[in-house]
Amino acid sequence: MNPDQPSDGSMWDQRFAHDHFAYGKEPNVWLKSVVETLSPEPNPAALFPADGEGRNAVWAAREGWQATVFDLSAEGEKKCHRLAAEHGVKVAYEVDDLVLRDFATNHYALIACSWFHTPPAVRKKHMPRMLHALAPGGHFVMEGYHKTQLNFSSGGPKSFDLLFDLDEVLAELTGPEAPSMDVIHAAVEETVLDESDLHRGPAAVIRFHLMRTD
Repeated sequence: MNPDQPSDGSMWDQRFAHDHFAYGKEPNVWLKSVVETLSPEPNPAALFPADGEGRNAVWAAREGWQATVFDLSAEGEKKCHRLAAEHGVKVAYEVDDLVLRDFATNHYALIACSWFHTPPAVRKKHMPRMLHALAPGGHFVMEGYHKTQLNFSSGGPKSFDLLFDLDEVLAELTGPEAPSMDVIHAAVEETVLDESDLHRGPAAVIRFHLMRTD
């Protein structure tokens, strides 16, 4: 696959066009548990790639982060602004594609994403490129489905190629195309999801917490 081929957001527009929130309104449990431990400067910049209806970004804005989302879905943008208004906060939302996005370098204190599954060629090239948007000392937090998730019925891609292998993804995120990153946590874990009907039940996930050091 061409790693610079843009993605089609129509599936996500269809999923987010309904009145209910497809993945609920609460933040991802892993992201929340890590971000709560951080001690950022006042009003720090945080980026939430592929945050859909904005549940992670809105929670972070409530905690004092200056939150920005980029996602393929214009319908997701509408829902994010609706959720932000419910909580009296503002979130910047940009309808954009990972492969097309120009990232401000050395900018964010936090980049956090959950269930951001892309074709391997896209991930290998553009995830490390995205990490250069972290400021030195900035944190990267991610949860995604492991290859063994195909044994479970709690959500995630049904394509083996779109699921994550821990060693492979970690090598990409800490490799020569990425900035210098310390590994604080990197593990395959089994958990029980309760985010929505789309993410509910036992699951096999990978969880990362990295910090930029240069």
